Amino acid sequence: MQTQLLADGMERLEQRMFRQFSPADQADERLVQKGLFLYRQGTVYEMGFDANNQMLKAKVRDVHGVSVRISLNPDKGSSCSCPEEPWCRHRMAVFFKFYQQNASVSQWIQTWRSQKQDAAVRAQKSPDAWRRLAETTAALMPLEKLQEDPYLMEHYILAGYRKFQEQAPVEKEWTPLYMLYVSFYYYNYLGEKVDQDAPDIMRGLETIMEAMQKGVYDLTVYAHPFSFDPFFKELKADTAKLLERKDPLSFSIYGMMWFQLFTKRRDRELEAERLAEIEQSDETQLAQTIFALLRNDDDFEEQFAKSSELAVPHAVQWLEWLLSEDEIDRSVRVLKAMQKKLDLYLARMENHSDRRSFALWLIHKIEGEQLRLHVPDVTIKLYEKLLPYSARHLGAVMLDAGKYKDWVELVHWIDFTPEELEAAGLKKLMERKPEFAAPLLHQWVESLIQKKQRDTYKKAVRYLKKLKKIYQGLNEEPRFELYLEQLIDRYRRLRAFREECERGKLIHGKD
Repeated sequence: MQTQLLADGMERLEQRMFRQFSPADQADERLVQKGLFLYRQGTVYEMGFDANNQMLKAKVRDVHGVSVRISLNPDKGSSCSCPEEPWCRHRMAVFFKFYQQNASVSQWIQTWRSQKQDAAVRAQKSPDAWRRLAETTAALMPLEKLQEDPYLMEHYILAGYRKFQEQAPVEKEWTPLYMLYVSFYYYNYLGEKVDQDAPDIMRGLETIMEAMQKGVYDLTVYAHPFSFDPFFKELKADTAKLLERKDPLSFSIYGMMWFQLFTKRRDRELEAERLAEIEQSDETQLAQTIFALLRNDDDFEEQFAKSSELAVPHAVQWLEWLLSEDEIDRSVRVLKAMQKKLDLYLARMENHSDRRSFALWLIHKIEGEQLRLHVPDVTIKLYEKLLPYSARHLGAVMLDAGKYKDWVELVHWIDFTPEELEAAGLKKLMERKPEFAAPLLHQWVESLIQKKQRDTYKKAVRYLKKLKKIYQGLNEEPRFELYLEQLIDRYRRLRAFREECERGKLIHGKD
């Protein structure tokens, strides 16, 4: 136990030492050299470890003998009987003496000094330096290994990001640009080398896009200094090349950059002109649609109609980006244009799970920003195309729009369970149009009783109470009492059902 405590504590101390001392600092370099000299001269003796206080103890022979105490608790400090503060060569020597019990001091020195090179890279703020870092890191990816074990892709991607974070600029305002830039060229390099048809490979590449998305978002929060301009110039030029890749993820990145990062009107005009002049493809045609939307052109819908149904998932992303900027009118235009291609897009999916996942993804975008409140009729038409996956959400929109009869027809068509019925808005229907809710409750009461289980009897009683409340509100309580009397008589042999009615105080028990 004590040995493990010491090992864990030394690991924490080692990390603190890496953070505290820099090989680029001459004073730190001299301090490490002096401590290393004392350690190698064998001047450290009478070593001990106080496990209760997590404290290293030792003495060091120098010009004068000194006593050293180093806490392994990061919240506590250290002490030495010499007058130097806050850290001295004696404490450094004691650290090395304890460290060598489980690891190589020479290796520690080598690793520590390698930070000097990393620090030099961190100090470089140039497009070429950052691009080299991204491409060098990507080049280390074992592509042959990934062909055999594609599930390792995300592991290697994240390992690359640990390296990026280690070499990130010290200045916080540069970090978002740095992470976006290295992520862009990390993706650019790997996207050409790996098989994007493999799901595990795609998940890894999507992780890179998520990092880019975060960088873009963070960059939009602050004004950009002029020193960022060379980086944006490179990114604009190489973003244009993404269309040549002809894969959905590259096109998504292209769209993200033009929707969220390159927002200057002149830049967008130049890119639109470039697209009009180059050889046309499905990608360039859809890209032109992006700029028609960004300009809010009258012919956006016409241009979108020229694209294939594969434009639908891209349109969902446009919807998300527009809604993040509260661009409701343009979001509605996208919604209307997209729903005309929705049937064809869903038909391409042979897998029920894929259709369901897409439907819920689209619904989440619409519901999350409450777009349906602005255009209920458009939303209803779209949700009808997404049935049966959208049934509960469609029911809620219908009720909000006052389409009570349509809601009841939907419920009958979908064949909801009682629980689903409540989730789809039964309570709201009871409040607004109780006469439409009553037939549904009658139907469910009968269905639940016929299952002849104690739990279903309890649920039937719960619905009978709701029915009673509806009839009371309609001033037709005698009608409910007659219905209940006939129901009890019809199922008089079901003793358990009668007991639940008595427990629910719908009827009185026999004297």
